Amino acid sequence: MRMLLMALSVLSPVTSGCSGRAGPGPPAGLLASAAAQRAGARLFAADCAVCHGDDGDGHGARQEGLNPPPADLTVPPWSQPSGAERTFQAIRQGVRRTAMASWPMLSEAQIWQLVAYIEALAPNR
Repeated sequence: MRMLLMALSVLSPVTSGCSGRAGPGPPAGLLASAAAQRAGARLFAADCAVCHGDDGDGHGARQEGLNPPPADLTVPPWSQPSGAERTFQAIRQGVRRTAMASWPMLSEAQIWQLVAYIEALAPNR
């Protein structure tokens, strides 16, 4: 039995389809696209600002009582291109042990638009 459990624990990453990547990666040029950022801004205002704040700094109207508080999306890793896949997965799947729920109603394209907008929130952009 012990050998079977050990074998399953070794095989589970292989059989689960885990590739080691956080996500599919953004379409080429999308993160710097002004059109994608504008579309992401509309989605953010409608769905995200209530917790993350209008400026993405984590100071939204619903921040009170959330533990941990909403992420400040203007700072790394959220505001960096290297964090794009992590941001994508946080939106798609949610973040365990936080109030960040998954957003399955958003298409992949909409999530990437949100990521483009979030990256544009960085103060040095």
